[in-house]
Amino acid sequence: MAIKNWDTKTSRILYRRFEAGESLIEGLESLALSEGIREAAVISCIGSLSQLKRRNLCGRKEGVSEHERETINEILELVSAEGYIQPLDDGGIRVHIHIAAARPSGEMVGGHCEDATCFTGAFMYLQVIEEDTRS
Repeated sequence: MAIKNWDTKTSRILYRRFEAGESLIEGLESLALSEGIREAAVISCIGSLSQLKRRNLCGRKEGVSEHERETINEILELVSAEGYIQPLDDGGIRVHIHIAAARPSGEMVGGHCEDATCFTGAFMYLQVIEEDTRS
């Protein structure tokens, strides 16, 4: 079992309210860049969506993963989102989120979030693990 001991210089929780029409991915990237966040974990996210672009791993052939992509253009209740911000070797960051959302019928949809547009808004909490201290 791999265990990572986090030796962090910071440990703060950030709150971000996303407005109607705003992208979760772009908004999170923008927040990370403006706050100097290099690494963080999404610890809570709820709200509503008007569009969800998702991708699911649906199979594997000869060592190559196949993905199923879908764009859902309907009102969804954002029940949960988990993910992280990770630093890249080139100095950039990677935002990676998985979403669980409900249709009005209660049917759940979810998977890897390539993008999501907020309907009335969303509320996200981030646990900051590493910040850029070169200021």
